[in-house]
Amino acid sequence: MPNPRTTPLSGQPPVRVHPQNHDPAKREAAARLDAQHPAWLVLYSLHRRQFCAIAAWPAPEPLTLWARTVEDLAQQMHATMPVVPRPRVFQDAR
Repeated sequence: MPNPRTTPLSGQPPVRVHPQNHDPAKREAAARLDAQHPAWLVLYSLHRRQFCAIAAWPAPEPLTLWARTVEDLAQQMHATMPVVPRPRVFQDAR
């Protein structure tokens, strides 16, 4: 069944809707954080008006973090990062 709010009235032409750039500063902040943290996918949700980070590493279940500010999200991301063991340095046995 068509949605009456999005379907043009019978006999009327459709109206072109121009895209808008909502919250550009917050979207740019999310893009900067995303570039700084390749282990995460970071975005700004226009619907929720919150920042979101999705872990990009294998995990037993999906890991998604939400925060109202980019600073809070970065803090959550750092606290949630898995501990990666350092590789052993092999020395020549001389």
